[in-house]
Amino acid sequence: AFASILAVQEDDSAVLAVAPGVGLRDFRFDRVFAERAGQGELYDLSAQRLVMDFLNGVNASIICYGQTASGKTYTMFGPPGKALAAAEEQQGIVPRACGEVLRSMQERRARGVRMELGLSYVEVFGSEVSDLLQRGRVVGQGRSDRYGQTRATDRVGHRYVLDGHTECVVESWDEVHSLLESGNEAKRMAATAMNDRSTRAHTLLVLTLTQTSPEGFQVRSRLFLADLGGSEKVSKSKADAGLVAPVTMVGGVEVDRVGWQEYYHNRRRLQETVHINGGLFALKKVIEALHVRSQMRAAGTSAHLLPYVPYQDSKLTMLLRDALGGTSRTLVLCTATMDPSHAQESLQTLRFGERCAQVQKRGGADTALSVQAALKQLELEIKALEAEVVRKERWETKLVRRRDVDTVAGAFGAQYGSVLREEVIPTSVLVGAEQEREALERLLQRQLDLQGLGGLSAKDYREMRAEEAEDGGRGRDFRAKDRFNAATKAKDFEEEVVLAGALRHFFRRAESAQRLFGETQATVRKRLSATALPDGYYVLARALRARWEDDSARGAESRSFGKAMLDATKAWSAAFREDSGRRDAELAKLAEEFPELARQ
Repeated sequence: AFASILAVQEDDSAVLAVAPGVGLRDFRFDRVFAERAGQGELYDLSAQRLVMDFLNGVNASIICYGQTASGKTYTMFGPPGKALAAAEEQQGIVPRACGEVLRSMQERRARGVRMELGLSYVEVFGSEVSDLLQRGRVVGQGRSDRYGQTRATDRVGHRYVLDGHTECVVESWDEVHSLLESGNEAKRMAATAMNDRSTRAHTLLVLTLTQTSPEGFQVRSRLFLADLGGSEKVSKSKADAGLVAPVTMVGGVEVDRVGWQEYYHNRRRLQETVHINGGLFALKKVIEALHVRSQMRAAGTSAHLLPYVPYQDSKLTMLLRDALGGTSRTLVLCTATMDPSHAQESLQTLRFGERCAQVQKRGGADTALSVQAALKQLELEIKALEAEVVRKERWETKLVRRRDVDTVAGAFGAQYGSVLREEVIPTSVLVGAEQEREALERLLQRQLDLQGLGGLSAKDYREMRAEEAEDGGRGRDFRAKDRFNAATKAKDFEEEVVLAGALRHFFRRAESAQRLFGETQATVRKRLSATALPDGYYVLARALRARWEDDSARGAESRSFGKAMLDATKAWSAAFREDSGRRDAELAKLAEEFPELARQ
């Protein structure tokens, strides 16, 4: 069978494909985005949680992998030529992440935390690491001590990046924008048969955040944002176009000769392809070794028997070593095309992503030792204060005088005038340890700040956005369903949010959805979170439940509410599949039956 990509199943987080020698099979991932998914949706549902981890002191990495011309640079930065100046809805992961980090820095500085953000922007070309912020100069050049203070095996490149020698401290978006623009100008880019603006090397943006609490405790975290060069076939990219031999012989007679300078100039694109594919091949070998190690570790194999991971095969994998096998939290974004002519390459990308998802890394200590020591000291102080509060506090009864204005004749006698009544109410209060309680509150707040700074499960950056969450940031029962999909069962429709999502799934494309629910051309193409669903869908969901309750009370309905809604959605699905025009008629019928929907 020929390789082909048949369907992208967003609800099931799967891609259905035909693989040669295997046949029809599903590739399953943590999340799948279709062609029409927006940049904001991709960032909110995948990359943002790693940016939050980075803000909370945990190392994080986002790696974008895929075939050339499949949309990697667009996903990471935005539209070509105007990535950083693009409209907000078109901005990629990098500008969104930088903006979120800078906003968080302002908020934390207001709470007394000292913040410093460093930015490195480098390019990996074979065994050469170039600093894009220094006009592409090879990292380490121009340093008189670069051999004296560096290990012999690390003299070229990656240690300087990891040790922070290529960092520029930034304070505002204007500074970040300026550095990224100058870095983009120094990138290796060229036109190939597959892409007019093909990135000809692997690009890494490294953010280093240093946070120091008012007590002097410090935590440092890094965020790696990798835009990998695209894997490509020379036969498709035509990277060998114009390639000539130094000497051309015909019948033992020399007929043509070119200089070495011209020879190497003509093979530049081919050499770029070799370096890109070499780095990606080394990355695949590392992922494969990590996968085997995770399987053997799960089977109980001793650590000294685990296979070697070949990080040293490439500067790319040496730079990403902590991201791939360390304690860093890593997201791998795989971009692929539905074009049948590139199905084989897309299939290889899906296999790579699937293998990455199967790698299980050992958890490491994310919290800095200094933060752990501070938390232990705070815990001792908190226990001592709590004991002091228990010793000093006592209950006292106080009499509180309360005045109320009441009508002479009760609730229905307003026309007969009012009277002022006084009442003395005894209340019990705790007294005797007011100062200790204030000190305890300060210590508890400091403990929460340190735990958030160290990446523990307490107050952290997520709480700053908790007002946007339906649950106030407290989390949800893992059994709770909040999204409608093909696997939704009858009992799931008991949740109002599931029914609202189902209603949007069936009716958002109706012509009257814009008037009734406020849908737009932009929102119709997006999957919205539970908190972002228009209120009209919740109003309709509540109206359907009220109707079911009335029918049940009259004996006209014997099914459970979930079963009734499941049957209704099945009927809609069958009807709309047969005739999409019935969608508008059915929604108009619901709007006529439930007038409160039209009042939204």
